[in-house]
Amino acid sequence: MLRMKDRITISVEPEVVQIAREDVESGRAPNVSAAIEDAVVTRKRSRALSEAIEMWEEEFGPISEEARRWAGKELKRAFQEASSSTPED
Repeated sequence: MLRMKDRITISVEPEVVQIAREDVESGRAPNVSAAIEDAVVTRKRSRALSEAIEMWEEEFGPISEEARRWAGKELKRAFQEASSSTPED
């Protein structure tokens, strides 16, 4: 089932438009709207992760640099795996 989307008009810097167009040209996004939408959703997830880390540190104390490095490596590996896999139909 297709979800209806809201149509809006936004103003962004020319560099932002260029980045979105490059995503389309390279196949990372089907269109400019999808590229912008992906960026906003990614920002939302990043904010949620930051909030979760903040809550963790309030309860258990600061996360060590060693743990941060490990998590960074694991996230990078997971993103690489996700971007190299193709969805099954």
